[in-house]
Amino acid sequence: MRSNQMQKPTRPSKPKRKGTIEVTCRFFFSVALLFALLATTQACQTSTAQDDVTKDQVEVALNTLIAKFRTERPVDAKAYAGHLKSYLEANPTFYGAAAAILDENRNVIACPYVYRASGGFQTLDLATPDYDIENQAWFSEPLSREKGNWTAPYFDEGGGEIWMITYSVPARDAQGIFAIVTTDLSLNTPSN
Repeated sequence: MRSNQMQKPTRPSKPKRKGTIEVTCRFFFSVALLFALLATTQACQTSTAQDDVTKDQVEVALNTLIAKFRTERPVDAKAYAGHLKSYLEANPTFYGAAAAILDENRNVIACPYVYRASGGFQTLDLATPDYDIENQAWFSEPLSREKGNWTAPYFDEGGGEIWMITYSVPARDAQGIFAIVTTDLSLNTPSN
């Protein structure tokens, strides 16, 4: 091209516009995503609050049961199991309850465990060599600490056969600790 020839001016190209439908869809998708996120956050906060209320309910109910055991101590494992069943009937959100009955040397002599099963309640004695109760966190920690304790989530193999958390409290009188009494809450999945 010669320098003395004039060039035709070129128009700057127009920026490509996105279609109105595409922009509208992205906007509504973003809004829907935001609402879903807010709903999930609210559900998680509600679930945590409900878990706290349930844990508080367990602690109050279990301490009340232990106070009853102090004043009206059951005579044997069968009588403990009857009290545990009544306790679960009065507290429908609780999955199971146990009483590891101790002798004066803190050895387990029996451990009735009552839990919900299809069609009602089942009762097991957890004081068996296969269950190895002395090495279960729900038993050993409150006994050594001599105070109530929540376990981390665990699968209760040989007991309830589900994922759960357990609150355990030593029951004591003037002679010392006579039982470790528990309440189980079922979990859908193991989580803290």
